[in-house]
Amino acid sequence: MYFIAHRGWTRSHPDNTLAAFAAAWAAGMAGFETDIRVDRDGQAILFHDRTAANGALVSELSQQELSEIQGYAVPSLAQALAAFPQAFWNLELKSADSLPATRAVLASLAQPFHGLISSFHHPLILTLARETRLPCALLLANAPVRTIGLFTMLATVPRAVGLVFDYEIANAAQISELSRNQVPCWLYGVQHPSEYAAVLSWPLAGLISDQTEQLPGLSPRPA
Repeated sequence: MYFIAHRGWTRSHPDNTLAAFAAAWAAGMAGFETDIRVDRDGQAILFHDRTAANGALVSELSQQELSEIQGYAVPSLAQALAAFPQAFWNLELKSADSLPATRAVLASLAQPFHGLISSFHHPLILTLARETRLPCALLLANAPVRTIGLFTMLATVPRAVGLVFDYEIANAAQISELSRNQVPCWLYGVQHPSEYAAVLSWPLAGLISDQTEQLPGLSPRPA
């Protein structure tokens, strides 16, 4: 099971920053979940919200302008991947226009991409699954009526695509059934120690977490 830091170590650093990723990596996390948007210049950048702190649309700002508004350096996807080449990356595509920019960055890598690409925009993920061999997953925030519906949906793509569940809608039986059928499942949104104690026994591909102290077996990496 991969332990992934949600937007990095955000308790002491702004989220989705190189400093937040560095702190999570030093704590022993396997990698990071991060959010991909596109700036005014068409560059893939790491930023969660559609708007900056002053209310301006991120898509209408350059990377430098956004950084100045936020008061910290907003990294590009290329910068982040170069800074942590050994990390496992969960890249969440936040908007439809982020797909071409993200694919361009990944195509330019000297080594194969190590990670997962996910989105609530399921057509983006289905496009990636059909056209590339990149590892993909659909983000789910609603509970399906029956697990068979998930298999029907996954059967529309040429290979297995993973699923990323919100803890609020996930359950052990469903995760186990999907895992038995070779569908990798990821989980986010776990908050309470009792929840961690339960989900750590589920057959998950990975856990996306804000609380590293709840994760067993982490070993700080040497500086």
